[in-house]
Amino acid sequence: MNPERLDRTQTFALLAVLAGLLLPHAGHLPYWLDGALAVLFGWRVWLVHKQRRMPSRWILLPITLGLIAAVFFEYRTLLGRTGGIALFAALIGAKLLETRARRDALLLVYLGYFLVVTNFLFDQSMGMAVYLCVMVLAVSTLLVGWHTLGGWTGRWRAAREQARFAGLLMLQSLPVMAVLFVFFPRVEGPLWRLPQDRGGARSGLADSMSPGSFSSMSKSDEVAFRVGFSGARPAQEMLYWRGPVFVDYDGITWRQALPGAGAAPTVQEATGQRIDYTITIEPHQRPWLLALDMPLVVPPGSHLSEYLQLVSRRPLEKRLRLEMSASLQYRAGRDELPHRIGRALALPAWGNPRARSVAASWRQLAPAARVDEALRFFGRQGLSYTLTPPRYGQDAVDGFVFDGKQGFCEHFAGSFVFMLRAAGVPARVVGGYQGGELNGDYLIVRQADAHAWAEVWLEGEGWRRVDPTFAVAPSRIQEGLASAVGAEELPYLLRLDNNLVKRIQLALDSAVNGWNQWVIGYTPERQRQVLQRLGIDRLDSSAFFGWFLGGLGGLVAVMATWLLWRMRPPRRDPARVEWDRFGHKLNRLGVAPTDSEGPWDFARRAQQALPERAAAIEAVLTAYLATRYGGQDGGGELREAVRRF
Repeated sequence: MNPERLDRTQTFALLAVLAGLLLPHAGHLPYWLDGALAVLFGWRVWLVHKQRRMPSRWILLPITLGLIAAVFFEYRTLLGRTGGIALFAALIGAKLLETRARRDALLLVYLGYFLVVTNFLFDQSMGMAVYLCVMVLAVSTLLVGWHTLGGWTGRWRAAREQARFAGLLMLQSLPVMAVLFVFFPRVEGPLWRLPQDRGGARSGLADSMSPGSFSSMSKSDEVAFRVGFSGARPAQEMLYWRGPVFVDYDGITWRQALPGAGAAPTVQEATGQRIDYTITIEPHQRPWLLALDMPLVVPPGSHLSEYLQLVSRRPLEKRLRLEMSASLQYRAGRDELPHRIGRALALPAWGNPRARSVAASWRQLAPAARVDEALRFFGRQGLSYTLTPPRYGQDAVDGFVFDGKQGFCEHFAGSFVFMLRAAGVPARVVGGYQGGELNGDYLIVRQADAHAWAEVWLEGEGWRRVDPTFAVAPSRIQEGLASAVGAEELPYLLRLDNNLVKRIQLALDSAVNGWNQWVIGYTPERQRQVLQRLGIDRLDSSAFFGWFLGGLGGLVAVMATWLLWRMRPPRRDPARVEWDRFGHKLNRLGVAPTDSEGPWDFARRAQQALPERAAAIEAVLTAYLATRYGGQDGGGELREAVRRF
């Protein structure tokens, strides 16, 4: 058999590793390419199993060109994150059909390392990192096997030894990786300036609110963001995380208002204690940020809209960590612009006659009293809070308030704002999240914590938060969603109550949060903070290069010392050293030792050749046997006997 040709076991091992590397991309690639790769892999397995000849170049060429053309027509480009990786995956599949020799297999192994990196362009989670570390170990095991004397045979004992050696190499690289991670300049913006793809899956709050939109989110235990507070955590009922503000209403759907003229109303008076916290927001493909109501700082790259919403310059396509501050008591918008007040009073000319009639009866009251009367009205109506409200018709407010009387937060907030507008009080709906789940020293806010509340504008006071849900289901605000609805309505993870599965789930989330904060969250700004603690002000300063080169040089010196120490010759037995000295002396006297003789035979032959020294030879032999084989501490006696000879 030609040693350069791949055998059956080597081919199957290579196919398994490449399939494992391509598997995470299955959800990012088009379905037709997933199917094509499955066919190509299956074809190669069939060829090996049946011992058939590989396809000719006249078959491979149209397959390769067809895959390239299909990728181009799918993405209209062969570059970018998805287009480039789709092309790369297609070419790997085509390469499998011409891989015969070890040289071709080594090329695929080297490409496998690059394939590892491409997975991080889509998913940088801790789970993906662990999976890819296992795959790097698998790729390295193949590489080690093909560079050893016996080759990669697939036998369990040999594969285990090669995997152990590959793992040792990976462990040896960890210190260098750590130094590079800390000191190597962080890249801001798209990697390698490649165009970033748009239109990824969106999760979380939408830019509109209609009956059922928030209740559907409550069935998801997906994490929206995590929060760590610098000081004491505020009470649960004060944790309102502000998101999109819905102003325009068409009778069914509440929508965000388009930006209008005038500057954003600023927080004119922060009457509460300053709350400092760190928030890590999961990507949701929309431009708004989530912040504790009311934010006191505006993060770089964002602005505070005229509706007191933090908005980023671009959609949030990757996890974002922000240092934020807020005041839980505030006054905002006391000098609100007339056109905004007008928009906060606008209602369709039709629909919900019963709600309009009740609200009209409140007009004789002062504006603040109308708000209080609306809350009392909601409390008297016998409304109930549920995740599975019925569908209401065109007059959704009348259907909820007077007929069905079952709803989620969007029903409460939307109906409350509608009736206040009908009563002549400017009001709007604010979407966001409320509360969260404490896990150690940080808070987990899930999609199930999505919430909607109302804001009313009162002359001389400005915008005031009013939550009609609190009037009906106070436990939802004070204790969380799980206390306000039945367990059968909750997502599975929210139903768990301090059992083993729940504790494991929280422990895993704690590990994920640490990964997000210290690895994914190691941004250029965080790197600057770390380097400043080391006395490095700029990345191009001499201090930076001193630390960087010194760290690398120190690691190289430590590793070189360790390798030299491992490669040192084994320490010789002192008794054997003295016996060799004795042999050299006898050699000068004409009695040369041979490899086939043991100590006893050599000594007897020497005594026969040198009878005048038989006693001295016997003394050396006795001391040597006692020291080497008898377990006695006779090193000094042996040395003295050899010296006297």
